[in-house]
Amino acid sequence: GPSSGSNGPLSGQRLAVKDCIAVSGVPMTIGTTFFRHVALSDAPSVARSLEAGATLTGTTVCESLCLSGSSFTSSTGVVPNPFDTTRSAGGSSSGNAVVIARGEADIALGTDLGGSVRNPAAWSGITALKPTFGVVPYTGAMPTEATMDHLGLMARTAAEIHPFLVALAGADGFDSRQIGIGSLRPATNTNPRIAVLAEGFEHPHADVRVSAAVRRGAAQLGALLAYSAVAEVSVPLHRHAPDIHAPIAAEGSLVTLFEQSLQSSNHAGPYDSALAEAFASAVRDNAGALPLNAMATLVATSAARRRTGGTVPSIAQGLRRRLQAQYEAVLQQHDVLVLPTVPMLPHLLPRESLSVREYRRLAFEMHDNNCATNLTGHPSITIPCAMIDGLPVGMMLIGRHLEDLDLIALAARFQQECFAPPQPSIE
Repeated sequence: GPSSGSNGPLSGQRLAVKDCIAVSGVPMTIGTTFFRHVALSDAPSVARSLEAGATLTGTTVCESLCLSGSSFTSSTGVVPNPFDTTRSAGGSSSGNAVVIARGEADIALGTDLGGSVRNPAAWSGITALKPTFGVVPYTGAMPTEATMDHLGLMARTAAEIHPFLVALAGADGFDSRQIGIGSLRPATNTNPRIAVLAEGFEHPHADVRVSAAVRRGAAQLGALLAYSAVAEVSVPLHRHAPDIHAPIAAEGSLVTLFEQSLQSSNHAGPYDSALAEAFASAVRDNAGALPLNAMATLVATSAARRRTGGTVPSIAQGLRRRLQAQYEAVLQQHDVLVLPTVPMLPHLLPRESLSVREYRRLAFEMHDNNCATNLTGHPSITIPCAMIDGLPVGMMLIGRHLEDLDLIALAARFQQECFAPPQPSIE
């Protein structure tokens, strides 16, 4: 097994864990006060980190039931951006991003169903990897949709993500998401073919300054690789990724949260009956205290299911296969695709109660690009590439399945030679 303790590959690294991943003996609240649960054992990802020598600093705040990409829905209150306390840090792994940006932890474990480690990393000026689907066991983390659940890795730099991923990767013998996935490939591609993904810049709400900064980052990456020019490629369905992702994620939330009490279904992995009982009894006895975003998901998804006879998620799953095929075709010609992680700068934290429409916009507007690789399973890493008005901008690199280590190596080169992660100055 991996060498453990003081001489392990993660020795000296302080680990933070998102509050939806099991840490033995620590309450797991998932950003709510709605139910009470204390994990009885560490998630395999936590255990592997500790075996590799990391020390646990604590668990961190996440958005309520992980159902938001901003940082204002947790029962403990807002999580402010480390560069501007009036703005969102991003989510749903908000606390992780902030403690790393502020230097209070070195590495962090989060979850990513639609960008939940990459959003906050982009907005908080750090690095995060959503690995190839199934490479890192999801066991012990709150499930939402078993075909899109990913564990995510966060650190200040890509160089720190490398040993972290190596320590975490591989089957745990429980997680059925890992069946047939295969092993990470060693990093051997020192001269990758990169291309800009056109549709990643074309979202209607995109900030043109963010788009320009990421295009500059792509050009810097090209110069680093001695390109005369960086190609631009098209994945036509990418612009519809949010519309494909939403019904699959919503149906997953409805089934996993409410019909199976945080257990997901149709899988052979371990079921956490204590967590299920805690959540089910809270729903039964105290449904009025359900967090607003959970209530909205429950009501809207139930209504949509009734109106459409439940056909929309299956149509979306079919479109997902086509999106995957389009990505595969482009990734045969190019090794790495470049696009903005989040098309806009961090938004202002809401000061008063919101309409449902405004709530939805603030909770989900940042997923437009991120959610595509939750659908396709491709590895994607976000790295800071610029500052605009004192706020970080994230650039996302997408690679081929199982070529995560090549992606990390390229990101590390960019950070060493072009743009190092920024340091917040606010106390």
